[in-house]
Amino acid sequence: MVAVVRAAALQGFDELVGELGADPIVLRRRRGVSIDADPEDMIALDPLAQLLEDAATRLDCPDFGLRLAARQDSRSLGVVALVIQNAATLAQAVTDGSRYLLAHSSAYEVVVDDISSLDPAWATVRFAVRVHESTPQRQLIDACVGYMHRLAFITTQGRSRPQAISLPHTPVAGAEVYRRFFSAPVRFEQPYAGLHADRASLHARLGPADPMIRQLAIDHISAGLDPARATRHSDLVRNALVRSLGIGRGTKTEIAALLHQHPRALQRRLDREDTSFEQIRTQVYRETALRYLRETDLPLAQIGAVLGFSEQSAFTRACVRWFARPPSQVRAAAREVPPRNRD
Repeated sequence: MVAVVRAAALQGFDELVGELGADPIVLRRRRGVSIDADPEDMIALDPLAQLLEDAATRLDCPDFGLRLAARQDSRSLGVVALVIQNAATLAQAVTDGSRYLLAHSSAYEVVVDDISSLDPAWATVRFAVRVHESTPQRQLIDACVGYMHRLAFITTQGRSRPQAISLPHTPVAGAEVYRRFFSAPVRFEQPYAGLHADRASLHARLGPADPMIRQLAIDHISAGLDPARATRHSDLVRNALVRSLGIGRGTKTEIAALLHQHPRALQRRLDREDTSFEQIRTQVYRETALRYLRETDLPLAQIGAVLGFSEQSAFTRACVRWFARPPSQVRAAAREVPPRNRD
């Protein structure tokens, strides 16, 4: 299934590119991203992610994703924003976002964890995006996490601020650029992207909300969603595996315990979705390994440890099985600078 997103996700793109001295139409055409798409149209996400990377590289603007996020408002998220902005608490707003984000993109995921990987006193709002493994994600993740931070600030009228931000890659721009944007410490090369906040702030009451507008928006979204897609058990397993990176071995027993299930019951539910625990685990670990090798400077031994490999040789064998080359060669290939396309 092709990952898609509403064309409104590019709100502000053309203006930003123009101000930086380039022609947005040329950049869009290079990746086949529609110029005349209606904001509500669904467009392919992988070319959009490549488009953001192109803009950052060709315009020598490493914080392009953050700059784009700073220009976006509730129109970027459409009717989903109406649900979020009319929630009673920030926790409910995040839960609503997690449940109804499918209306904006089939590839975006927002999950609330009661415990932060950075501090046990905090909770985490995790973000993930599913694109093809060959598609770079750094500018897209910067843009999405930056927008999440901005939307939370707007929704709470500036009362709720994160304690810290985690990003799964090395800083594309200088670390200080990220700190200024988020007004909070930013930790890079983490297992996942997320906003880390004090638990109490998630349950604080928001400003005036209109329950009727919220319900009308939910009804509108629900009419177009596939209920089975919104409750897939494989997604729960995938999220639990990501959550356990670096703190466990990611075994079926461990993940079943996180989901409060017996391992056999877990596998039966996955069988009904024509998949298995091992298939999902392999996919998560393969994608994570590739992202760490391409988009971070973490030592190879540390990457292997995060993925639960007790020895570097075991991680190397896994990479050869997944990518037909050892991890050092995967990293080296990702850092080869392609020739600039003159157009």
